[in-house]
Amino acid sequence: MTGPKLDFGGFPIPWTQTNRPEDETDMFPYRKQTRNTRTLPVGWRFADGKRPLHQEIIFDEVVEIPLRDGVKIYCDIFRPVTNTKVPALLAVSPYGKYGHGFRFFDNIPFRLGLPESATSGLEKFEGPDPAEWCPRGYAIVNVDIRGSWDSEGNLYIEGSQMGLDGYDTVEFIAAQPWCNGAVSMCGNSWLATEQWATAIEKPPSLKCIAPWEGFTDKYRDLICRGGVPKYNFASFIFNKTIRGRNLREDIGEALSKWPLFNGYWEDKVYDTSGLTLPIYALGSYSSGNHGAGTVRGWKQAASKDKWIRFHPTQEWFDLYTPRYIDDLQRFFDRYLKNIENGWENTPRARVSILTYGNRFEAGPMWDVPFSDYPIPLTEYRKLYLHDAGKLGTSPQGHEGSVAHYADSYQAKPSEFVLSFDKATTLVGHSKAELWMSCKDKDDMDVYVSIRKMSKAGEVLEHVNVPWESLPAGANTQHDVPMTQTVKYTGPTGILRASHRAQVPERSTAMIPYHPHDKEEKVRPGEIVKLEISLWPMGIHFEAGESLLFRVQGFIDTSVDFPSHIDKRLDNLNEGRHILHFGGKYDSTIIVPVITLPAQ
Repeated sequence: MTGPKLDFGGFPIPWTQTNRPEDETDMFPYRKQTRNTRTLPVGWRFADGKRPLHQEIIFDEVVEIPLRDGVKIYCDIFRPVTNTKVPALLAVSPYGKYGHGFRFFDNIPFRLGLPESATSGLEKFEGPDPAEWCPRGYAIVNVDIRGSWDSEGNLYIEGSQMGLDGYDTVEFIAAQPWCNGAVSMCGNSWLATEQWATAIEKPPSLKCIAPWEGFTDKYRDLICRGGVPKYNFASFIFNKTIRGRNLREDIGEALSKWPLFNGYWEDKVYDTSGLTLPIYALGSYSSGNHGAGTVRGWKQAASKDKWIRFHPTQEWFDLYTPRYIDDLQRFFDRYLKNIENGWENTPRARVSILTYGNRFEAGPMWDVPFSDYPIPLTEYRKLYLHDAGKLGTSPQGHEGSVAHYADSYQAKPSEFVLSFDKATTLVGHSKAELWMSCKDKDDMDVYVSIRKMSKAGEVLEHVNVPWESLPAGANTQHDVPMTQTVKYTGPTGILRASHRAQVPERSTAMIPYHPHDKEEKVRPGEIVKLEISLWPMGIHFEAGESLLFRVQGFIDTSVDFPSHIDKRLDNLNEGRHILHFGGKYDSTIIVPVITLPAQ
């Protein structure tokens, strides 16, 4: 389809028609908005059951933002009733601003443990709630990016254009008569990724950022993790959630055309090494999209004033949790209002550590403080694969092997277990180094995971929302959408064997950098070494509890598909994968052992 001629390294962007705003699937009903300013009174509600306003808010509806190329985009602005100039928090995405837009959060059973009344409905999906933030002295600016909803132009799916438009948006808002000239950004996922992209362009009025769970490399974090294309997500997220009147970048078509990394995908990698502004980043264990990107962006940033926190729940639940709203306000107060509030004394890393308890509040250790991340003095301990499904702290002398079928969700994985003889805490990235072969195919898509087992040998799951907030009588055991959302099993890693090449100068001991720019097929029966990084974790084991290491042909999450469904995987696996260990085959899982700080 004809679109802008912009291309990256000879890879022109594919375009498709965007679904129009009038298609209301999973949306609030679309209504044409016009430029207007009004005051929403105390007690005003967006809809029955929503949180009412407890202070008046000025609502500037459909404000036009001019971009440098002449395109006009639109935003809604919510600001406190005051003569004092206030800072602005931008929520920028294609998901729709107030009055319409994607509302997946509202469609999840029991709203992840948050009642309907917890948010006002004025918030952009995955963004801050004006009913919460305006009384705290901040304006909330909900921006529809170019090409989304009624904003002009064609819609880019992240990349450098998003950063340029973000620069223009920041500077436009900073110049408004009600703004004190200080701007930051707020929100999860796309709204967090937008922050990295905009900060890289260094708009002068962007004083700090708070990217709460967002990827920094669309190819490696989201679309083609480990070199395995994720077509279902590429199709769903943009067909289902985005509306506009022109063309949008067709990320699914791009993945079909270019499954290998190239200039097109390079434009969607955010190099944060030049950032010097204050950063408050939020990390996640439970997200299958953001686990590595946040850590990468935060760690690479040159900022001397930067903080990271890992939550034990779910990104949307965390965003609207009162104690973390208060926490984020302290950060914003310091850098947008210049209030000397001691924020700098906040530990640079606060890590939640999961115990997989049966009840939410009694389970995780919250906000364990450390001076940096990865945790200083981490011991990276090698656990070697042994016969009989055991893990040992030293290599097995003789060669052994085990095989598993890799082409069905019904297939039993290869499993290896280590029982801890004393309390042990694992925090950070882990890595598998495996010798593998396949007689049935010239390639392998390999999925590895770490699980926790009880003293009785039960494979555990972490509940990441508070069950006690659910309505009485809710059936959480048989509601598949609910279980897909509220449970976390453990860290995972993925690698397509033909993508096993590394760039040594860009790799670290625990995170191999795979260029993904070519395929090196594996001859049937050939034994090759695969190094697979697992995304960050924080898990505590008591004495007698066990670590279960799995290798299989699909991602290890117990709720992806009901157990009675036997279907072919959406990858290239065929037949059996063979794991080789012992003797000259030093197959291991390397785990990050830390010492908990004294209480």
